[in-house]
Amino acid sequence: MIKQEKLESILGTARKMFARYGLRKTSLDEVARMARVAKATIYNYFGSKDSVYLEVLSREANEIVEKISSSVDQETLPEDKLIAFVRAKFRYMSEGINILNLDREGIEKLLPSTEGIRNELFEREVNIIYSILKEGVEKGIFHLNNVLLTARAIGHALRGFELKWLVQESEERIEHYLDELMNIIFYGLVSEKKGVKV
Repeated sequence: MIKQEKLESILGTARKMFARYGLRKTSLDEVARMARVAKATIYNYFGSKDSVYLEVLSREANEIVEKISSSVDQETLPEDKLIAFVRAKFRYMSEGINILNLDREGIEKLLPSTEGIRNELFEREVNIIYSILKEGVEKGIFHLNNVLLTARAIGHALRGFELKWLVQESEERIEHYLDELMNIIFYGLVSEKKGVKV
């Protein structure tokens, strides 16, 4: 059995190298050298470079969810929780470089298992949004016809912005976008209540 500190060294090194060079260009020889372990140790524990990559992604996804949940838990009002969720999502997704690279590099074609990790991350985010919205509805703050559908719609909208914003925009611009987005979510686009059918 591999020692925990060796495992952390391998995964920490691999995470940095995958983030910098991508899955294709990262070699386990280099990971082993930088982590100061024998290449055989990596193969004995993980079996392949793909397995190392999947473990790195899985840990990154868990870290993102934990940090988002922690930010949300610091708030008491549902509307503040939703704002905390959105801000934390973009703050911590920008740190999840390997997760972001999935969309950019089209790795799911190369390694289909990555899509499962990405989809699980999405579902976990939707669950957080759902619990916030449900609490808001129960307290009479949010008025929604279908809480789960709304949670999924917000989740998909945010995921759609992720790649473009986090790769191409400054942190300051992202903050402005998020402010506008939250205004639309809370106050809508129409100045007075009218039944709008889509």
